[in-house]
This record gives sequence, C-alpha cells and structure tokens, in this order.
Amino acid sequence: MLSRLPGILNESVMGFLALAALSLGVAPFLFELPRGVEQAFDGVEWLIIALFALEYAANFALAPDRRHFALDPWRVLDALIILAALLTLVPAVSEAMRSTPALRILRLIRFLLFGPRVGHGLQRPAAVPPRPAPGGEPQVTGLRPGEPAPRKRDWHELLKWAAEPTSDWLHASNLAPDRLMQIASAVGVPHVLIEAALHESSYPRIETGPRWTALTVSLPSAGDPSHRDPILLLVSENDVLSLATHPLDLQRQPAKSGALPWGPSCALHIIRLVLARNEDLAGRLERTVRGLEAMPADQSPESFFEETFRLKRVLSTAKGDLWRLRALLEMLAEGRRELPGLRPEQRAAVAELAEEADYLYETVDGVRESVLSLIELHIDLAAHDTNRFMRLLAIVSTLALIPAIAGGLLGMNLGDSPWAVTLGQVAFGTLVLMLGVLYAFMAKGWLR
Repeated sequence: MLSRLPGILNESVMGFLALAALSLGVAPFLFELPRGVEQAFDGVEWLIIALFALEYAANFALAPDRRHFALDPWRVLDALIILAALLTLVPAVSEAMRSTPALRILRLIRFLLFGPRVGHGLQRPAAVPPRPAPGGEPQVTGLRPGEPAPRKRDWHELLKWAAEPTSDWLHASNLAPDRLMQIASAVGVPHVLIEAALHESSYPRIETGPRWTALTVSLPSAGDPSHRDPILLLVSENDVLSLATHPLDLQRQPAKSGALPWGPSCALHIIRLVLARNEDLAGRLERTVRGLEAMPADQSPESFFEETFRLKRVLSTAKGDLWRLRALLEMLAEGRRELPGLRPEQRAAVAELAEEADYLYETVDGVRESVLSLIELHIDLAAHDTNRFMRLLAIVSTLALIPAIAGGLLGMNLGDSPWAVTLGQVAFGTLVLMLGVLYAFMAKGWLR
C-alpha cells in the first residue's frame, strides 16, 4: 500500500491540492466570510496539509537516498508547509495562535508557501535522477583458491599487488575517477580503457593486451531492473582483478570446472552470475508483462504507457547486452578469441554458457515482442476511441447546425419575417431535416 501512495499523490495531484489551499487562503483576505465558512475552509486546509504530510512520509520512507530527498528544495518547501501548520498544535504557542490576527498571519504564511508549490505541481515530473557518483574510500577484497570467503584489503595492498600479482582474485569497487587513474597506472593499461569499460552504458566486449585480457560485462541490478553495473575483469592465467564503479558483492569460490586455471575460472564465474541475474530479470519482466496482458484493453490506467515504455527500454538494453555476450562467448568457444589459460579441450564450459546466453536472448526478445504487441494494441484501441468520439462530435455539430441556420435566416420574430411561415412549420421542417441527416449518419454506420 505504501508503494502505491506516491503514484496516487503524484506531482499533478499535489499541485492541484496546493492550488485549492491557495484559493482557500486568499479568500478570507478578499471577502468577509461567515464564521462557519471560515471554519470549513480551515478544516479543508488541514485535510490538504494532512495529505501533504502523508505524501512526504511515504516518499521519504521509499527514497533510496533519504538525505538527498530531505535536502531537495521542493521537499524542503513541503516540510515548511507541514511544519508551519503543525506549529499551531504546540502547547506553548497554542493560546497565542488562537487569536484572529495570529490565524490571519498563519494563513498568510501558508499562502506564501503554497504559491511556489502550485508552480512545481504544474511542471512535468522530473526524470529519474542518475545514480550518485561514488564517494568515500574504495572497497577492496581479495580471494585465494580454497578460501571460504574473501578477505578485506586496503587500497595500498591492491596497488602493490597490481605490480606483482600473487595468484589472487582482487576486487575493487566504489571507485572515484582519481582511483581509476591510479589503478590504470598500477596495472599498466590505458586509463581510457578502464573509463570506457566502467561507463554505465558499457557493453560486453573483450580486448587482449600483453599482460592482461580485459573482459567487460554488464551485471543487472538485483533491486532496480533499469540499472546495470559494468564490471571490468583484468584476467591472466592465475590472477584476476575485477573493478566496478559502485559497490558490488561478487566474490565467491568458482565452481570446479575440470583443470581450469584460477584466472579463467573466476572470469567464467562472473559470466555465470551475469547470466543468472539476466535470467531472474527476464522472469520478473515476463511476469509483469503477463499481468499487463490480463488487464482489459479498454480499461488501461493512465500509467499503462509509462510502464510499458519503461519495460521496453529495459528489455531492449537486456537484449543488446545478451546479444553481445552470446557473440563474445561463441568467439571464445570457437577459439576466435583467447582467454588466458583456457586450452582448446576446456572450451566446452564456455560453449555451454554461450547456449545459455542464446536461450536468454531468445526469451528476452520474446518478452519484448509481447510488450510491443501490447503497446500497439492499446494505441489502436485509443485511436479507435478517438475516432468514435470525433464521429459523435461531428454528428452533434451537424444536427445543431440545422436549427442554427434556420434561426439565422428567419430571425427571432417570425411575425416580421418576409417569408409566410409559422413557427410550427419551421419547427417541423427543421425536425425533418435533422431526422434526414441522422438517418444518413445511421446508414453510414456512424451510430453503431
């Protein structure tokens, strides 16, 4: 229920409530109102303030970054609107607030606060803000073969290890731009390669270097399907360095895959994790689409197109990533690209992952086609309803035009008319013409 409140009390609704409160606040300054009317106005204002408090509390509870939410200028204004009213309930000032001048001052304060809120409610709701840039210290962990869980490392250990790797899997996340510069210099790869790989719009690819093979994959977020976290893997035969801009928990002991060396074994573990997340994402989106398909086509809510276009965007992104990941795995399985330490007889494990990626690609593509068909169906129905309304408007306009023309030609007083007709004759002729036109529309099928 809490998650549905922000959709009900959206910016448009809150702007309308602010406009209503603004009107109620201005009226006592312009007119002398009876005491009962003033009390009724005050009661409605308290109801609007209660809705503001409910909307603020719901959005605050659901906000991913509550500090950012509370410091947003419009949210500060909402808090002031609520607090200015709640001040009258404080016992220390309640007696003073009961006086007529104090109530008028309070109403004036509310009037001044609701004014800008009306303007904000008339604006288009802001787009989803981008994810905040990494802040604070980087998170570094290390995992060795046979260890049950990763151990925490510090940044200096990572830089030292990058110069002389020691058969470990090191993972660094929450990386600010200056940290990316340091790690690029330490491992000896171009900074532009790391920067491009960790950009949020990155896509799966592989690049071979003299010391490391750089493998980039995109991991769907577990909580928000619209976000994907790029991961850069620097792989050698016995070492792996994984980098991510935002904090990620990736390190687990890889499943045993024959005699695979540590480096490619960890890399395939990450690819399996990416495929598992995409499978979970495809399942969630497919269930959402099935729910939308069960909705009567002529009863779609206003948020239908917003939801389906969001699904289309998420599915298109997932489809593109899986297509590239499938191609990358096929190249590794066929030997057209090399992963350090991966021998020809061990490529069967990569071929299995390529088949899984292909299956997920077909699944996501099928769900996307269902979304496109659903959007097209609702657009066709909306166009049909619009055409039906326009036909009805044309019928009403044409029928109303006949008596309007008759009245224009004959005037208001038939006694002074140059034509020898009576009111009954004019009314009868007008009715016959209207019935004739109505029959013509019926014959064309416009009244069905």
